[in-house]
Amino acid sequence: MKKVVLGLFVAAVVLMGAASAQAQVIKLSLWDDICIPNEDYTGGLELAIGTQTREVEGVQLALIYAQADKFTGVQWGLVNNTNDGLGVQWGFVNLAQDMKGVQLSAVNWTKGNLMGVQWGWVNYADNVTGVQFGLVNWANTMKGVQLGLVNVIKNNTMFLPVFVFFNFCF
Repeated sequence: MKKVVLGLFVAAVVLMGAASAQAQVIKLSLWDDICIPNEDYTGGLELAIGTQTREVEGVQLALIYAQADKFTGVQWGLVNNTNDGLGVQWGFVNLAQDMKGVQLSAVNWTKGNLMGVQWGWVNYADNVTGVQFGLVNWANTMKGVQLGLVNVIKNNTMFLPVFVFFNFCF
């Protein structure tokens, strides 16, 4: 059943990419600019060992490193990086400037705004609107809830800046 759902999901993403104005459905990348086709846009599925793409709308799957200046969809790899993300980042380390969606990994690091959920061992975001689940959660400012062993909301005006098991600010 899981294989069927995954297959349908990938097919839907590929079809959405094919219907877009910049119809590039599949991109295969060995590392960075060693790819077919060598374009700055992927609308569909990108398979790589390591890749850097300006814009991805769809699924970016990389064995080691996935980077997109702007992505909408799913970014999956050992290390994921984006400046402007909308969707899901799933890997061992997720890095983002601004993220709307879900980050799932051991380490989630968002330098700017996070609107959504961080789920990992160590979570950091400068400005959070949402939820952080992890062993260590850190936010400079937050509108939401932290659940974990150590929870820090540096500029918490409602509760304590540091608290165990949970913290919140609305």
